[in-house]
Amino acid sequence: MNITESAAEPLLNIKQAAKILNASEISLRRWSDAGKLPCMRIGVKRERRYRLTDLLAYLEQDQAPVKIAAFEHATSRIAHIDLEGIAINYGSHLCAFYDTDLGRLKLALPFLLGGLQSGNRCFLVATKEVQSIITNELRDVRSCIDQDIQDGRIVLTEGMANSAELYAFFENAFLNANKQGIQGLRVLGDMAWTLQKGMGIADLNDFESQYNQGLGHRFPVVSLCQYDARLFSGTAILGALKCHDDTFHYPLRRFLGA
Repeated sequence: MNITESAAEPLLNIKQAAKILNASEISLRRWSDAGKLPCMRIGVKRERRYRLTDLLAYLEQDQAPVKIAAFEHATSRIAHIDLEGIAINYGSHLCAFYDTDLGRLKLALPFLLGGLQSGNRCFLVATKEVQSIITNELRDVRSCIDQDIQDGRIVLTEGMANSAELYAFFENAFLNANKQGIQGLRVLGDMAWTLQKGMGIADLNDFESQYNQGLGHRFPVVSLCQYDARLFSGTAILGALKCHDDTFHYPLRRFLGA
């Protein structure tokens, strides 16, 4: 619907609507485009506007915001994970850096192994090569790792070139985990996959920021993005630090690989 004047009822912009629904702006765009959430388009730029009554009606439906609330309740029951002696709160979105092959494994192995042992659902976002390296190392200490992969206790993906598709992937995966009664999630991203997929730094930083505003802090998930300093520029590493504020709540030296 395209209108040039607001109706009697005040119209909210997408940021205001997202706050009311406790959802990301990406989710609102997707729900509106799919016809699930009424949306008006205003002016030459066709900016999105929402009626408060439509938002309240959407909240009453059995949709994603309701499911997300269940995750938030779970977060209050499961306060943190332990990673190499550090208590890290659920909802944390962290980054780490390494410059050797051994450094890649420093946090990756205990992070994923601890998640599997605790009954968390784990996600490994990495190139095929790095997936093989990490799963082979896990196999030395967890002989059932292949069964873990087959049963979906650890999900392997090479990522996506499009940030919106990647966000949708995690949103659906987290909601499915909620339906299955899984109360803890861990995401490990070895970010070299972005280079292989051709995702630009600006697009990556945009995804990281959207993830912070939405999934990363609303679900009982600890997310760890690690960067190979041999592959990424100083500008990219600086951008990563800016997008992972939670890292500064902990000793930074613990997130620097050998």
